[in-house]
Amino acid sequence: MQVQRKIIDVRDTQVLLELPQSFVNHRVEVIALTVDDEPSAAVRRRRPSPAILGQGRTLGDLVGPIVDPEDWSEAP
Repeated sequence: MQVQRKIIDVRDTQVLLELPQSFVNHRVEVIALTVDDEPSAAVRRRRPSPAILGQGRTLGDLVGPIVDPEDWSEAP
């Protein structure tokens, strides 16, 4: 795969790209991104309601199953 990156000033709704000869007779993907925009603010992490603070419990091992494998077998 070959890559060509150009940063150009857009003055109209159309842009003319001149590609290298090696791109001829190949399919290409063109992606237009703005580079001068301010980056979006980081997404704030959501927190649970203080009303449920201290309500949860850890039962058993965090990695292992809490229920014995025999309990998942079908009854005879």
